[in-house]
Amino acid sequence: MILGRGYDIPDSSVSKTDSLSYAARFSRLPIERKSEFRKDLWDIGRSSAGMAVRFSSNSTSIAARWTLVQNASMGHMPSTGIKGMDLYTLDGDKWIYIGTARPSAKIENNSFFIKGMKPEQREYIAYFPLYDGVTSVEIGIDSTAQISKPKNNILVRQPEKKESILFYGTSITQGGCATRPGMGYTAILERMTGRETFNLGFSGNGRLDKSMAKTICDINASIVVLDCLPNCTDKIVRDSARVFIKMILDKRPATEIFMVENPEFPQTAVDMKMAKELKDEDAEWLKVYEGLRKEGYKKLHYVQGACLIGNDNESTVDGVHFTDLGFLRFSQELYKHLKKVL
Repeated sequence: MILGRGYDIPDSSVSKTDSLSYAARFSRLPIERKSEFRKDLWDIGRSSAGMAVRFSSNSTSIAARWTLVQNASMGHMPSTGIKGMDLYTLDGDKWIYIGTARPSAKIENNSFFIKGMKPEQREYIAYFPLYDGVTSVEIGIDSTAQISKPKNNILVRQPEKKESILFYGTSITQGGCATRPGMGYTAILERMTGRETFNLGFSGNGRLDKSMAKTICDINASIVVLDCLPNCTDKIVRDSARVFIKMILDKRPATEIFMVENPEFPQTAVDMKMAKELKDEDAEWLKVYEGLRKEGYKKLHYVQGACLIGNDNESTVDGVHFTDLGFLRFSQELYKHLKKVL
């Protein structure tokens, strides 16, 4: 979700104590329907995963100043991914990583992405924290430089076009445990496809809530990727998946929907209980897909979990959450499916 596709940084006229205004601007969920979401969903929705700002500048240095919601920390994910920011610049038609604004140990953060560049006009995209939220973000440049909205429309929202890709899912979708925000798979696929992406990944809470189906229906996306099985059980899939998906299909009949199976997590090679649970979930997921296809829904696609993160068991931090290698592999495999309808 690219804020303003230029710079939608909080106005000085909005008080930092106005929590409602900031919740509305930086939340991934609609403030007007807050009462419909479970508390856990709403709270995780305050994380800025997938948010970014597009801008153009001729500065020799680029910095960021941002204020966090929680100053969160975890034992299996780097702080740069949890609460840092990433900067990419456009080189021809390819986005290249050029720096990370590292977080401090405080709520208030001020850090350079990069210094020492030639004073040339460049296009940038800066990604926001994955596992913390922000209440303000400011981009810093040289005192003699200028900053503006993008000079071209690459990864810039064009209201007349329906080109966005929406991802709904779990902590993996949210970006855990990427080393930096630009390595979450929704961000990787955004750069690969040239399409804006919406990250509706909710750690531990991708459970096919009807409130989330309604939210997805409200977003004008051309593609919806459902990657929620790691947070589901076979019962949740059996009880909720058909209703959830049918709500989207009926409200957005032109939208292409991709149903993604569980990846082949490393433990399933030896943990027979886990292997059976995931197999049962996948089987129920496939039944829903086949049933909806028989009902005549043609814009529905199925993605098998085999090889989504490779077959060498080296793509996770803890057996579940991806390393950067896992995110890259997952993105490359998903892209093979998505490019058929792009």
